[in-house]
This record gives sequence, structure tokens and C-alpha cells, in this order.
Amino acid sequence: MSEIRKTIEANNKKFGEFVRKGDAKALASLYTRDASLLPTGSVVVKGNEAVQEFWAGAITGLKLKDADLKTVEVVGEGDSVTEMGEYHLKMEQGEDKGKYMVVWKSTPEGWKLHWDIWNTSQAPTE
Repeated sequence: MSEIRKTIEANNKKFGEFVRKGDAKALASLYTRDASLLPTGSVVVKGNEAVQEFWAGAITGLKLKDADLKTVEVVGEGDSVTEMGEYHLKMEQGEDKGKYMVVWKSTPEGWKLHWDIWNTSQAPTE
């Protein structure tokens, strides 16, 4: 499990690098072809092309500038494992901190995000 966790943590660092570069295509490359995003306040985003469009929209629309992902725990075995973690996002208009769960899937290209869900830990603003 420690090797898988190291791979996940390395991919999380790449995730942050790609956000800082504003590269939605590279972000989407971290996901499986049939990946699903389950963002707060939105319908399920299904498929790699839709994942790329989602992150492109976050980068341009929310002006997402940075993403720091911290793995808390990894469980599972075989060709899929689940990661629980914490995130810290920086946008032009502020920051968001929260938690996430990702089901990672082993593919011929390596471990990829397959199901990705997150939600904020911050209180709602009025």
C-alpha cells in the first residue's frame, strides 16, 4: 500500500502543478477515460472530455490559481483504492478548504482518479 500511496501523493502534486499552469488538458490526463466528478452544487460530470471542460471552467471562471491536496488515508486493494484527503484551493477572489474522497483505478497508464467528490469545510456565506 505504501507504494500506491506514494504514487497518489505524486499525482496530487502534479494536480497542483497543472492548476498553477492553468492546464486543464493535463489535469484531465490524471483521470480515467470514464471518470466521474461529483462537485458540490452540480450534476455528475462524466467522461474525460467533460472532466477537462469542468477544470477549464474552474480555471477561467473561478480563476482557480492553486490546489494543494493532502492525502489523509488510503484503503483498499487490487486495481482500485480509495483516498480520503484534505484540499486547499486558492482563487483570485479567495480560498476554499475542504475534504475529498477519490477512488483511484489502476490502468495501463498507471493509477488514475476515477471517482472524485469533494466539499467545503467552510461555513456558508450570506
